[in-house]
Amino acid sequence: MIRIVGVQKSDKAGQEFVLLQNQGSMRVRLRGHVVVAENALATGGYSNAIHLFSDDVEVMPGWYVLLRTSLGEPRWSSTSEGQRVFYTYMNRESPVWQETEGHLHLLAPQHSFMERSAEAVLV
Repeated sequence: MIRIVGVQKSDKAGQEFVLLQNQGSMRVRLRGHVVVAENALATGGYSNAIHLFSDDVEVMPGWYVLLRTSLGEPRWSSTSEGQRVFYTYMNRESPVWQETEGHLHLLAPQHSFMERSAEAVLV
């Protein structure tokens, strides 16, 4: 289970981030998770304070994900203590979380559906 464990708000996009950790006992696929601010929910999603993870990576138990507001390329790294961290980016030039009030929510995929091809149905 991935959880938000830290938020750094700033007036500079390069210093702003949301820190997530897989606190469960199983690996979790990051793709499809969403970080969304309370005010974005209140306005029906019309806000910059939403990030949908498209990174198709697995986060092992205890590992971290650092979502930076700034520009960058996703990559895995290790801390000086040996913890694994996946750095991913919103690719925004201006701060996002500084302008938000209230809770930040982490939404996780519950179910995925894909239509079967006609060939698979006939077999």
